Amino acid sequence: MPHHIQAGTIMVQQSTSLRALGIESAPYSGAWQSLGIPESSGLDRKIHAAGWKLFFMAAEMRAVVPVWGGQSTLRYGVKRLLAQAKAQHFNCLELTHIVRKRFLGLPYLSIAAHSRHIQEGSQIQTGERRAKDMSTIPEMNQNNLSRKHE
Repeated sequence: MPHHIQAGTIMVQQSTSLRALGIESAPYSGAWQSLGIPESSGLDRKIHAAGWKLFFMAAEMRAVVPVWGGQSTLRYGVKRLLAQAKAQHFNCLELTHIVRKRFLGLPYLSIAAHSRHIQEGSQIQTGERRAKDMSTIPEMNQNNLSRKHE
């Protein structure tokens, strides 16, 4: 069952190493999984207990989407943010605020997030190294999808 997406929700890109940490998640979009608020709040403890690190990137990312898309509006905005995190080769994203607003009478949804990155070691890996580590993820998803349909 998918988790309710709200401020404080953490999205994690699926990988074998992250599954080994025992992180409970629900499928969201492609290789991305959503963690409910209880799982999100305990994520840092689990990662630290395994000897890994959860890095926080200070630069805030924003997506603004018109509300006339109905229920899919939030999903569309979150997918845009996930694409930005993936482009920077980060495997985690924390939604920090989701607010419905109006500009000149037109409703829109403002979504803000911060990239995060889960890895072994105490220094953040280079973008090149993160890209290499993430390059195996689509293959795993294809194998997992084909097993589900068998």
